[in-house]
Amino acid sequence: MRVGVGLWLALLWAGAARAEESAESSLTVEASAGHGYGLWSLLGDVGVGETTFLTLGYTGARPEAGTAATHQLSVGVDHLAGEHWLLSGAVSLGLPKGSDTRLTPELPRRDLPGLTARTGYGSQGLQLAAGYDSAGFKAVEYGVDAGLGLGRYPLRRQLLTVSDGATSVRYEREDVLWVARPTLGARLIWEGRWELGLRAGLSLYSEDPLTAGQFTDAEWTALETRLEDQLAARRLLSRLRLRQLRDLGAAVTRRMADVNAGTGFPSAPARFDLKPSLTWRLNARVRGQLSYAFTRYVPTQGVAHVLATRWTVRLGEPVRVWASVALQRDVPEDLPAEASGLLTLGGEYTF
Repeated sequence: MRVGVGLWLALLWAGAARAEESAESSLTVEASAGHGYGLWSLLGDVGVGETTFLTLGYTGARPEAGTAATHQLSVGVDHLAGEHWLLSGAVSLGLPKGSDTRLTPELPRRDLPGLTARTGYGSQGLQLAAGYDSAGFKAVEYGVDAGLGLGRYPLRRQLLTVSDGATSVRYEREDVLWVARPTLGARLIWEGRWELGLRAGLSLYSEDPLTAGQFTDAEWTALETRLEDQLAARRLLSRLRLRQLRDLGAAVTRRMADVNAGTGFPSAPARFDLKPSLTWRLNARVRGQLSYAFTRYVPTQGVAHVLATRWTVRLGEPVRVWASVALQRDVPEDLPAEASGLLTLGGEYTF
């Protein structure tokens, strides 16, 4: 809430600063939720001239119940270069986070401290994009765009001992994962009523994201020897690993602000994704969309399919609201398939 209030004040200040300009500004709010996870975002687009816009954004995400939320701030610039080109750039900062998983409880009578695993990360990112739009009045129009995202993710893991309410660090290590994500998009519009879109992205990692930031085999063995029930230990550590992968997948698969009911919520780091969509304008106020998203996760993690529909309604000139529902099916290679639903609600106010 403090971050949201700060962003709102920044938008008011920027709006006052450009009071003499004619460019419009907008404020967008969106929230997505599914079983055990959620994502919310606040985006301000402030006109600082007739062809230049300042973007300020905040995104929060909780990939799984029981984990700490991720908070990401961003600032960027969009510039209209002539009648056809849009150039964009943005930098983002993910605030450090940490999630605790209790491995063993404290046993004071046996003089045994409790053991807790803490995992987390932060992020720093850069996003560059360029788009071309035919921007005409013909029966058939088109647009294309390309982008490149670069991200740095310091991945931390710790083992903590808890004794008499005091916590001490037994072991600590940090790995840094670099991610590059090129994207391509295209859209075809005919008669101003129908729009066919296609988007694709590829994720490239500096090292295997399945091992970066994870406890090593030697560390797992050392942990198991400390836990009396070996079977329970393996189950607990396996769940910790799955939680880490889902958390990391939500962060590095794509820009967090792009994760919603149309793209699904990734359960692991992705290798590439593809999303075709069909949008139709029923009238001046109502627009509908049907989309399908395919994600190929990194090797051994399987694939995901997302089928979604989105409906947008304009409530007067300055206000738009929308709702999306989706069915996602994750198909891991070594686990049963899992289906989940996702709902997104959003709105935009232009002033």
